[in-house]
Amino acid sequence: MRVLVAHQPNYLPWLGLFYKVAQADIWVLADDVQYATGSLINRNRIRTEKGWQWLTVPVRSRGRSGQRIGEVEIVAGDTWARKHWQALCWNYGKARYFSDYAEKLEGVYQKSWARLLDLNVALIEFVLKELNIDVELRFSSELALRQERTQRLVDMARECECTAYLAGDGGSRRYLALETFAVAGVECRFVEFVHPLYAQCQPGFEYNMSALDLLFNCGPESGKVLCRAH
Repeated sequence: MRVLVAHQPNYLPWLGLFYKVAQADIWVLADDVQYATGSLINRNRIRTEKGWQWLTVPVRSRGRSGQRIGEVEIVAGDTWARKHWQALCWNYGKARYFSDYAEKLEGVYQKSWARLLDLNVALIEFVLKELNIDVELRFSSELALRQERTQRLVDMARECECTAYLAGDGGSRRYLALETFAVAGVECRFVEFVHPLYAQCQPGFEYNMSALDLLFNCGPESGKVLCRAH
């Protein structure tokens, strides 16, 4: 049985997304859906001594209402990359495994990125590799999909030759038409994520940080920690 997940290509995604992806064979990155200002497509949270902070990539949105995720451009000439890297160094420099990942991750931030999608995919691939998650990445813009929400997912499963679709447990049960999956012969499963606890490099514990938080604090044990999230 081949399992499909579908999700937008977020910036530095949180653990819940990678937990779901780890159970799939193919991840369709939804790059042809409308970009939502203020979403997790261009920002995410990291741990700080005082709690947490947003890291936000500045993008061009004025006068571009309705643009697709794959069309979103990063503001040229902004110092966001240097600031993000400095924030990671400042807040995680003393984390046990930060130095294990620093060189590769800094290389990502040193590149010049024009499209937000390309940056996000590079960071997603970095985290997937370090968590030892073997999943094939595909893009929704490359598939022939209908627009109705559930039918779109069924079409994805068929094009990717998957017989099961894995959905998040949150609001998915309310908006998915399960009978549509059944008629198409695609099993719809729901994954329940229970956030694992681990030692962070600052006092206390903050939930729902970027997956980098787990890597910096748990290193090669990160995959095992993530597996406890059920």
